[in-house]
Amino acid sequence: MWPLHTRSSAAFVVSILVLGAGPAWAGKGAAHKGSKARSSAGAASGDEGADARRFFEAAQKAFDAGRYVDAARAFEDAFHLKPHPAPLINAGDAWEKAGEYAKAAQDFQRVLGLEQSTDQDRADAIDRLARLKPQLGIIELLGKAGQRVRVDENEFKGGNKVYVFPGKHKVTLLDVDGARLRTLDVAAGTLRSIELSTLMPTEEELQKQHESHAGGGAHGGAGGIRPLTWVAYGVGVVGLAGTAVFGLQANGAANSFDQNPNRDDYDRFNQDKLLTNISLGVGVVGVGVGTVLLVSDLKRSGKAPQRDASRTRHGGGVAVDVAPLPRGGGIVTARGRF
Repeated sequence: MWPLHTRSSAAFVVSILVLGAGPAWAGKGAAHKGSKARSSAGAASGDEGADARRFFEAAQKAFDAGRYVDAARAFEDAFHLKPHPAPLINAGDAWEKAGEYAKAAQDFQRVLGLEQSTDQDRADAIDRLARLKPQLGIIELLGKAGQRVRVDENEFKGGNKVYVFPGKHKVTLLDVDGARLRTLDVAAGTLRSIELSTLMPTEEELQKQHESHAGGGAHGGAGGIRPLTWVAYGVGVVGLAGTAVFGLQANGAANSFDQNPNRDDYDRFNQDKLLTNISLGVGVVGVGVGTVLLVSDLKRSGKAPQRDASRTRHGGGVAVDVAPLPRGGGIVTARGRF
């Protein structure tokens, strides 16, 4: 299509003489199809400079081999290590040859705002943008410069101009819970502006989100009963079942001890009695907590539960009764459909 931009290497040669270093950005073998790649005005130094040179040289090789996507990414890696317009413009040229016009335009756009760019760099970037703009649309992100924004799958900042292919594009805010999602239909050669403030959630939306989080996430089936309510009742049922099992074992140990007093039956009776009391406590607490949560769930769904002082119904017609005994303890019964 066209050669990569060529820059005078006078300053580059001076840098080599002063630092005694190897080629900074582009050396003798930097030509792309008969033209030299754009070289930086100063030699890169230190570890970052060495890494940047390696990326730049790898990008040149990829470009020469026609692997334009690999070349573009390597040029961009070099830029991130050593910000300079040279690798950025080369990256844009590589993206353009790969047919990724939106990414190419984005790199050229960045050159315009780069502190290290000269007037000539900006003029080169403007020429390239003028060539691409008729094929692309622009989404202008109006808002705070520090606001992170996602356009489709890519991240930008407030104030950026985002070049996109014609079509529909999704825009939302990052780092903002409940941010709205807008879809913009952008035509070639047009600019669509979006106020980032319009993507902020309203007070009503935030309140609904808060209630949803406070309510433990999505509600269950009928009546808006939360999973946590069923868990509490489940714990209660397990506790009550344990009460029945250990109670029967304690009675058996007591009968055995009465018939033939011995230490083993006596210890087994005390152990089973303790487990019976613990299970009863767990069962009562589980049912109690489940009842409190159930009342809350039904109130939120606009229904009022019918309660009895000594009976709680739950789980589709199950009745749980708790009756105290004269000498302490209690009897818990459950009946209905399980």
